[in-house]
Amino acid sequence: MNYSKIIFSLILALSISFFACEEESLCPDTLWYQDADGDGLGNPDQSISACEQPSGYVSNANDTDDGGSDGIVALGDALSDQIAAGDGAGIDNAFRNSGIVIDEAANTYFAVNGVHPINSGDYSSYYPKSIVEASLDTDEIVNVWSFDATTLGRQVDMEGLTFAENTDFLYIGDEYNFIYELDLSSGQITREWDLADIGISTSTDRGIEALTYLDGYFYAGVQADQSIYQLDLHLDADDPNDADYQKVESISSFSVGVSPSGLFGASDGSIYMIAVTGDQVIYNYSTSGSLNCTYTLATSLNLQRADGIYIDSNGDYAYIADSQGMLNGLSSVYKIPWDASECQ
Repeated sequence: MNYSKIIFSLILALSISFFACEEESLCPDTLWYQDADGDGLGNPDQSISACEQPSGYVSNANDTDDGGSDGIVALGDALSDQIAAGDGAGIDNAFRNSGIVIDEAANTYFAVNGVHPINSGDYSSYYPKSIVEASLDTDEIVNVWSFDATTLGRQVDMEGLTFAENTDFLYIGDEYNFIYELDLSSGQITREWDLADIGISTSTDRGIEALTYLDGYFYAGVQADQSIYQLDLHLDADDPNDADYQKVESISSFSVGVSPSGLFGASDGSIYMIAVTGDQVIYNYSTSGSLNCTYTLATSLNLQRADGIYIDSNGDYAYIADSQGMLNGLSSVYKIPWDASECQ
């Protein structure tokens, strides 16, 4: 056997392998992440492997709201996490986001998981249902407040969300026609108002769907009679022994002809209402009920059921809740560029 030839062949093979590895190590493949909005942060869900940095990609995966050229940002990972944590009792496996409000100082969004009768006529088998506060930066859960039929001693179907004079308390409109005051520091419901006291009574799943606050009054959208009610909840009566502490008064109301899915009190003194009428439409009303303008949301958003609206204080973005988005493999919250002049 010619051992010298064998040794030479082995040395040659090792040398070729060594230099090939050396060449590859000069430019190893790196994982690059898409930066669609150009903010220098990459989308962890959109990546490619390449030797050199491709155009439109960065080396970090720190952006969870990587909006594209249209400026639309989809949110809701935190709400999926809450379903994984047990919301819906393993029966309703979609977060039915039925309301949206933003704490702009904290840069967080609040969403609420409404009740939907997965089993026909059954509204009580899907607890717990929760209100989630999530970061707008990371789309991760910040706080959770969960409810079932024992929490307040009655069935709940929380749908509308709003702040009032500050962000210490969250006000919740419930389909059983209660409005609740949630102290965000203690996590306790501190007050409740029953709209039956002013003659509002509806069938199950047809009550308060939307809630907002404007200039000292609350506005509640009720599905059954397709109306918006202006309410005085006497927030200044902060003593539980005060007769007005949980008193609700109806100031006025007006019909809107459709079921109000979401309400937002704007800084100009008007009210935006979102509703599903075949198209997903935003209406703008005066507080006396005069229709000022309408805005049809783009079909490219692929909204399944718009169920809440919030417009930021600069008027640059609108946040839309989609109660059926997750059910269809889509998002539960959308942040979209907003131009009030397009409401015509």
